[in-house]
Amino acid sequence: MEVDPKRCVSCGHCEENCPVGAITLKEEGRKKRPSFSDRCVFCNLCSNICPTHAISAFTQTVEGTVRCEACPVACQIQEGFYGACQRYVNRGGVLQTPTPLRFPDRETLEAMKRRAILSVPLVTGVGAGNTYPDFVPAPVQVREEVEGVDVVTVVTETPLTYSSILLKIDTDQPIGKEGAPVIWKKKQVGHVTTEQYGSKMISLGGINLMKTDANVLLTRLMVRIANKERFFVEVEGGAKLELQVGETPIINGVPAGRMKVACGAAIMGIFGGELKGLADEIIILDSDIIGLFSEGHVGRFLGLRPTGIRPPGRFASPGRYFGTPGEGWGGTTVKDPLEAIAQYDRQKIWPGMRVLVLEVTGQQAAMLEADEKGDFHRIPTPKEAEAMRELIASNSEPALTSALYMGGCGGSARAGTTRNPIKLTRAVQRGEIQLTVGGVPAYVLPGGGINFMVDVGKMRWRSFTWVPVPAVVAPIEYTMEHSTFVEMGGHRQALRQLKDLKAQEEAKWKGR
Repeated sequence: MEVDPKRCVSCGHCEENCPVGAITLKEEGRKKRPSFSDRCVFCNLCSNICPTHAISAFTQTVEGTVRCEACPVACQIQEGFYGACQRYVNRGGVLQTPTPLRFPDRETLEAMKRRAILSVPLVTGVGAGNTYPDFVPAPVQVREEVEGVDVVTVVTETPLTYSSILLKIDTDQPIGKEGAPVIWKKKQVGHVTTEQYGSKMISLGGINLMKTDANVLLTRLMVRIANKERFFVEVEGGAKLELQVGETPIINGVPAGRMKVACGAAIMGIFGGELKGLADEIIILDSDIIGLFSEGHVGRFLGLRPTGIRPPGRFASPGRYFGTPGEGWGGTTVKDPLEAIAQYDRQKIWPGMRVLVLEVTGQQAAMLEADEKGDFHRIPTPKEAEAMRELIASNSEPALTSALYMGGCGGSARAGTTRNPIKLTRAVQRGEIQLTVGGVPAYVLPGGGINFMVDVGKMRWRSFTWVPVPAVVAPIEYTMEHSTFVEMGGHRQALRQLKDLKAQEEAKWKGR
């Protein structure tokens, strides 16, 4: 690795972050300079994080090393040393995994059967109502034998002040900066949070916003979302959104197209065989990671030679460039495919050289060709390249809006089930009691309490309402074996047979 002594400021970032501990700062005159040991695998992390760009990226092949092709970093590992990820070691010129395979314990068929039975409640909390104060037994507590298992379900429609909505919006278009406030009816109701693969995420609600003067508006909005109704919100400094769970998101009046199956660099890995031969260079535009075909590990594997072309974005690793979000191709700032070639060495360009530009969801494609002066021009896209675009598009899913309702079970949601709420909590955490919401299995977060999340898109009914506390009212169900119900101190005097409850309901609603 080459270090420019004029640029190096001895900050120590390279030494601190080297994944294999190959760098130490050593005295060199009046300053300290990075020194590289045989552990160095030429991963280029030090070059990428150097704040003054003092360390040059290394792209040569080092004799006596074995190149790892397990990821785009392509470590070059010397005998006896590990790669940057610590998953491979060079032993006798062969890369081996240093850790043996691990095999999980498998549940017995009986245990899996019992868990499956308990995952479906005998009755849902939808339409159950609730009891108050908290210590009064929950309104519906039923028992029935299901395939030899004595099952009990306790349900209540309980007000939850500690609740929120996590929105997942499938799109590669920007909606606003992370942390930006989300506005509904001129009030802040949430914020943009960390993106997930191919999706923008928004958090709505939560106890701190519930303590503001927007709490009633916020509660009504969360219920509207959870019941899969259409709604409109706006990101401060960002996009206007028209959304509905299970439907295509509309961003600034334009329906989102497709959700990418992979980042730009990973598209090359998935479709490498089909991409080869379509052009002399291929650029796949993506707001997250732009792919450059010839430079990446897929191109090396296929025997391609680097073209010297660089796409827009910041270099991450060979063939991978961090994109800049925008409203152009692949969610980048590129509006014209010619802009996909950010820089290149004209001496390496030959007349007739072709560059295929694709966007990550396969919605658009363009073929560029170099003239005798080394300038690129757009030409008609060949049918083979168009077929490649269609293949990528066919593997991209339709963009959808999804939502997770997140809540915390407190007073009535626990005390109405047992005289010993802590026993209920621990039984839920151990998986002895299955928590469902409106009949849909919920994921219980680790740690203390009963904090859960549930996919409202799977709800069959309009399952949520609200009270002017304000609080969202959610249908909560606890399903367990009868022995668990007894052991935790359940309200046995309130327990009824399921057949009796069904008969009562049939008589109540008959003729209405």
